[in-house]
Order: sequence, then C-alpha cells, then structure tokens
Amino acid sequence: MSDIGRYDYAFDPDGEAWAARLLRRVPPGGTVLELGPGPGAMTRVLLARGHRVTVVENDPQALAVLATLGVELNAGDLEDAHCWDAFAGRRFDTVLACDVLEHLRQPEDVLRRLGEFVAPMGRLLISVPNIAYAGVVAALRNGVFDYSDKGLLDRTHVHFFTRRSLEKTLLGCDWTPRIWEAHREPMENSEFAGYWSALSDAQRQSLLANWPDFDVYQWMVLATPAVDPMAWDVSEARARADRLHGELQALMQVHQHEHASLLEHQKAMAQARETLGDFQSEVQALHRAAERLRAEKAAAEAESQALRLATEHAWPARWRRRLVRWRLLRG
Repeated sequence: MSDIGRYDYAFDPDGEAWAARLLRRVPPGGTVLELGPGPGAMTRVLLARGHRVTVVENDPQALAVLATLGVELNAGDLEDAHCWDAFAGRRFDTVLACDVLEHLRQPEDVLRRLGEFVAPMGRLLISVPNIAYAGVVAALRNGVFDYSDKGLLDRTHVHFFTRRSLEKTLLGCDWTPRIWEAHREPMENSEFAGYWSALSDAQRQSLLANWPDFDVYQWMVLATPAVDPMAWDVSEARARADRLHGELQALMQVHQHEHASLLEHQKAMAQARETLGDFQSEVQALHRAAERLRAEKAAAEAESQALRLATEHAWPARWRRRLVRWRLLRG
C-alpha cells in the first residue's frame, strides 16, 4: 500500500459510515474548501452532489489523483503562511478539516486563518481522533503507546485532542462549537482489542465507571465564527424549520398513501365479508338438505325393516298350508 493509499477508502454516501455522517453536515449546494482530502474519497461525493470544491493538499500522489476529478487544486502546506495567499478575498460556505488538525504542529494558527475564508453564515466542520478513547487507556495500562501505519495512533499524528481540549482550542481561536457528534467504536473492533482483553474484568469496570464517552473513537464538531452567533442561530433555526416542513410534507404523502391503502383494504374486507356471508348461507342450505336426506334415509330404513319382518312371518304359514294339502292328497 502506498503512503496515500491508506487514506483512500470507499463508503456508502447514504449509509452510516463516519465519512457519510460527516458529509450530511454539509448543506446542499454552495462552495466547499476541503483541507487535506488525500486521494479524494469525500471529494468525489461532494462533487457528485453538485458542490463547487476547492482543495488544499501537499502530497504529490494525492494531487495526481485529485487532478483527475475536476476540482480547483491548491498545492501547499497548511502551516505555510503563503499557502493562504491564493484565497485572499474569497469566502466558502463550508470548510472541511476532517482528520487534518492532528497532523499539524500548530493547529491554532490554521484555525485562526480559516476565519478569514468562511462566509458570514458558513461553517467549519472538523473531525479528530479522540486520544481519550478507552482503547488507548487500556494500552497505557499495559505500558504501551506504540505508533502504527494507520489508526488512532497513526505515526503521522503529531497533535492529540480530547473533546475538552478541542473545544478549548476552538474558543481560543474565535470559533464557537455548535454541534458535536461521536463516532463510537467497540473496543473489540479496534486496534486496541488485545490490550483491552488483557485487562481483568475489575480493571475494565473501573475504567468504564462514570465514563459515558469511553468508546468515542473520533469527535466531529461543527463550528461557526464567534463574531455573529445570533445571525447563525437565526439561520440555523430557519434551516431547521425548512427541514421540519419537508419532513411534514413527506409524512403527509405517506399518510395519504397509507390512507388510500387502508380504504382499499376496507373495501376488500367488505367484499370478503359479503362473500363469506354467501358461503355461510350456502353451507346452511347444504346442512338443511343433509338433514332432509338423513330423515328420508331413516324412513326408508324403517320401511325396509317392516317389510323384512312381514316377510319373515308370512313364509312359515304358507309352507304349513302346503304341507297339510300334501298330506290330504297322500291319504
């Protein structure tokens, strides 16, 4: 695997993968400044959804791939002050810094500069690994803090965050955290599974006690410039109202469809009840016919029995008369 290949991945844009959940925070349309996109796994989805995307990337392999996607390319190091000269006077509706800040030695400098390039009602979307993940703590409990080629302790990570430290950093750089979202990963599915299982049950219980975020592998935060929070709140409330209106319309359509389906079912049930009534009438008529047949059969059997008895009594008397007549003729 190439160095950049480990950052290339496929995901369902409409699914529940972390990247899909992040991209759902990007409003439809609008301009996007994507920092450190790698070979463009998320970039492709943004383009497919009609966004105008500008990227900043410094890896030559990633730049070669991104050049084939039709995005505006800016080759540069985010920590180089001259990198931002290309964006002078420009504003973007959304700035994406997904899995970027942990690679920077001075992320505060970048965060302060980004405030210049976010539209008045724009947003900054950040995701970072959570160094307070219980798997890391389990590894430390076993005396291990080893870097690897990928994962939470990727060897290219030079800055680590918890939710609290990220929030403090954003506030210190004139950003207001608005929405937090957690990417939770069971310890058994992580690269720390072995260290976690090596702990005793008591040690694991002790670690988890009163720790609701023990399984947060990554944090996402949506932040806005701190200069005009009221305007953003109004805009967000309006957007939320529009979403609720859309959901209401969708529910009404579903209700109308289900109501029509219910009427069809009721009609079918009425027809079924009518058919069942006819069938029950026919069954009752058949029962009455069967009763008549049984009565006729019983009468026929009684008549037959009477005839048999009469026959049995008639034959002996007849033979006696013939015997007397025969004797007279002989004598």
